[in-house]
Amino acid sequence: MKRYAVFTSRFALVPIISGPFVVSTTGRASGLEWAHIITGFATIYLILGLLLMSAKHRQIRPQAIVALAAGLLEAIPGMPRLHAAVSPVLFALLAWAVIALPSGETQQAGETQQAGETQQGKSHWIFVLPAMVLLPILYGVGYRLQTSGFVPHIGAALPIAGLLLGYAMLLNERHPADTKLRRACNLTIAAVLLQVVSGITAFIIRMLEIEGGLLLAYARTAHITGAGLVLAASMELAVQYRRTVVGESNSPSPA
Repeated sequence: MKRYAVFTSRFALVPIISGPFVVSTTGRASGLEWAHIITGFATIYLILGLLLMSAKHRQIRPQAIVALAAGLLEAIPGMPRLHAAVSPVLFALLAWAVIALPSGETQQAGETQQAGETQQGKSHWIFVLPAMVLLPILYGVGYRLQTSGFVPHIGAALPIAGLLLGYAMLLNERHPADTKLRRACNLTIAAVLLQVVSGITAFIIRMLEIEGGLLLAYARTAHITGAGLVLAASMELAVQYRRTVVGESNSPSPA
């Protein structure tokens, strides 16, 4: 089951990457655009399979339902703003479904999660981090479609990027023995740095008035795809931190 979920999330990257590349190059009907459309519908069918399989693995049922709804929203024609905004959310939901299928060790920890949640309910605030990532994503969509300016996008992106980097490095120092949490922190740091570098590169290319070239297409595609990676990485960071807090609350105190 987990292999299928991993395959579905990775396959979803194909339409996510090809979409902005098509818009950045031709924006018209082409073989690549048809490939984008076909892989997009194939992703919906894969998510439908994930939903059917969630009848046995109930821990991913909410993610599968919302992911299917997001995929169907993306398929609505003539709504580019909605399509662009939902795309990174869809990938983050699929990544969340992968995270929600734990190994045997994490499953045992999950059985005691309810008691831990009673004691550590304050740790729910960590999910504010992925929610905040949605703000620069929405402003970025508006900037690309010329419904909002560059300043709101960069004004929302830089503080949130700094917050994610700072908090990920802080958790790395505070939990040196937690390999899963440290992995999530390192993924978040890498995703944020990739997003910042690709965004600066695309901005510089546009300032140099190099429009319509492959270099700009590559930079924009990396930046737009990176939004989904940052959202998914911050979601994994939140989930792993939550599991760490719950695990610590259920561990026996030293005598």
